[in-house]
Amino acid sequence: MKSFHPGKLTVLALAVTLSSCATFDQAGRDYGTAIGCAGGALLGAGLIYAATGNAGKAVAGGVVGGAAGCAVGHVWQNRQQELQRIAQEEHLKMQIDTLQAQAPAQNGKPAVMADAGIVAQVEDQGMFPTGSDQLTADGLRQVRKLANAFKPAQGQSSAQPQAVLVVGHTDATGSADFNQQLSDRRARSVGKVLAEAGISAQSLYFQGVGAARPLADNTTAEGRAQNRRVEIVQLESTALLEQRVKQERSNPRYLAHGTRNQSTSKAKVAASAPQAKAPTKSVEQPVAASPSNFVDFGGSPASADTNQLARLVKPMESTGFTLISKANASVPVASCEADRPRVAGAVKNLASGQELAEHETTDYLPGYNGRVWANNVNGNLVTITPIAVLRNNAEIAKQPRIQLVKGYDQNKKSKATTLAAVANTFEGQDTVLYRVFIDDDQAPVNCMDIVLDKNGGKAVDGKLFYDKTGESYVAKFVPIRT
Repeated sequence: MKSFHPGKLTVLALAVTLSSCATFDQAGRDYGTAIGCAGGALLGAGLIYAATGNAGKAVAGGVVGGAAGCAVGHVWQNRQQELQRIAQEEHLKMQIDTLQAQAPAQNGKPAVMADAGIVAQVEDQGMFPTGSDQLTADGLRQVRKLANAFKPAQGQSSAQPQAVLVVGHTDATGSADFNQQLSDRRARSVGKVLAEAGISAQSLYFQGVGAARPLADNTTAEGRAQNRRVEIVQLESTALLEQRVKQERSNPRYLAHGTRNQSTSKAKVAASAPQAKAPTKSVEQPVAASPSNFVDFGGSPASADTNQLARLVKPMESTGFTLISKANASVPVASCEADRPRVAGAVKNLASGQELAEHETTDYLPGYNGRVWANNVNGNLVTITPIAVLRNNAEIAKQPRIQLVKGYDQNKKSKATTLAAVANTFEGQDTVLYRVFIDDDQAPVNCMDIVLDKNGGKAVDGKLFYDKTGESYVAKFVPIRT
């Protein structure tokens, strides 16, 4: 399968940027036609050049794109207005973001924006019964109205094929696997209603991501309600949809909130369990001994830690294809202890059930091609093997395992303990947050947050979280490639 070549994007580079999170995009409603006319040529030419590398075809694509852009801009404008009407009529909590293609400024000329699609996030206010993938009567009515808003305009379907993706989201209550599977079935149910309304099943895709992409705090009832939602994405082409799917996997936008529904470590949870009734007579109780698997990493209480590692993960700039909003530059980011491994399902076509074909690559980020990384933490050797991260959207190429040698400084021949682990990545402009979860509640390590330099092949900062006397502690851990 042919891969995108990064160098080909430098001549006619396109950047797809997510607009700021306004409930309804004023520019899209009022100036959609003008934006579409100005940017259609750039979008058409850039996509063809990126996919084929053929400049002649790109010029032709630009001519066609320019003509189509005028019509498409008008379509997006009408679509947003119709979605606003439906939201008001059905009392839906809906957020609409525009997706735009941008050609960078060249030769003193300003950048030109072109609407390339829209994203509607609709809160599930009784759309599905708890734990069910069957739409309620109200939910069915609402989705049918939404489907009419996303239907192709008259005469549009053949000349301007589009791609529609339905993404199901849940809150963090329950297991990650159950939530992912439930959200997948719900997304498929919504997709079927869209197809029944006249949207081609061949252009419809669905995906369940469970609680992996929270927009609000999972530790509050209000936040969980916002996270239970259906997302409908409509883009100009399957090529753009592919880019959207890839970038959402490592989008640091979703670092603002963790995927636990309790912001406590496993030690604190255990400590909060019902205890035996205290004796009536005041007796000094002995301090509990540390468990046999305890390892002292020389850290300090995590509750006093104010150094946010994720501040080093800056949002992507408008170069290449990106869907990351600059509005997320300063959001607070929870540590790995407020998180769980994020599980997202495959994107599947509604008609065939086949997964969305992607232009795969085996190119690694420089220095992250599967080597062993290690460092000494308070006399204990901690090793991660391998750290393997692809250049394409900083995807994990191979899951790591952790090896721990307790008291390594005193006895370098001590036996290593191997811990199973799961890693997630979040890509910024110059760095990647490599978040590691230990798959063992009895392990002496809870999780790790490591910030990797995308170009330098080194870790620039990092933390290791562990439990000590019933409290969460954190120690500095910056592994070195060996």
